[in-house]
Amino acid sequence: MNKFKLTSCLLIVTTFLQAQPVPDSPPNEHELQIGLAGVSSQSIYLGGSSQTRVFPAIDYQYKRFYFQAGDLGLNLVDSNDWEVDFGLGVNLVGDVDRGDSVALSHLPDLSYPLSAFVSAQYKSPIGLFKVKHNKEINNKHNGYSTSLSYAAAVRRAGWLIMPKVTYTQHSEEVINYFYGVEQSFATNEIAAYQSNDGDSYQLSILGLRELNDKWSLLANVQNEFYGNEISDSPIVENDQRLSLFVGFLYKVF
Repeated sequence: MNKFKLTSCLLIVTTFLQAQPVPDSPPNEHELQIGLAGVSSQSIYLGGSSQTRVFPAIDYQYKRFYFQAGDLGLNLVDSNDWEVDFGLGVNLVGDVDRGDSVALSHLPDLSYPLSAFVSAQYKSPIGLFKVKHNKEINNKHNGYSTSLSYAAAVRRAGWLIMPKVTYTQHSEEVINYFYGVEQSFATNEIAAYQSNDGDSYQLSILGLRELNDKWSLLANVQNEFYGNEISDSPIVENDQRLSLFVGFLYKVF
């Protein structure tokens, strides 16, 4: 699997899974879902191209341990109102291939930043409030991102519809790793660029429908809006990115 394909898979599947509360411990201790999905996502990078991919997805839970969309986590608190998790995952703020842009091919390669995360979710009568903090731990940029989200669930004609809004604050290390340009890589067309911390907003709508006891259909539309610290970069062409996702999940056990 190439880098862009893996990036797209993790970003969109993470969006889908994190829109849902972490499930209670399954009655048989183990719970496994596998699926096949397709995603089409725009690129915000200069000269970057949109991509459409088909890929597998895996969601596994054993008691309080789980693996979801690349996150390996431990559910520390699971009450009627609160959930607190800790774990490891890949915090993908930007595309590590920069949209396969030829204009940016002279820039140094990016790698996947591994992050330790802690999250807390409050299940209120009006929806789900969640805060999550990611700290990079494998010396790619040594930065962090903190997000605050709200999601509400509505059931209509057999569908679970879940609109969600997310605000994320990124440290300057994160911004400059994905969107900065070192002086040594500046050209006549692309100026050097370094920024302070920045932010982004995400608006998404998830639709989930259980077809039977085993199969589920899901779809997600998401638009992400980037703050000036990102959109002012000379290697960024657009200040927002639209992604579309459709997939099927099969409950193995």
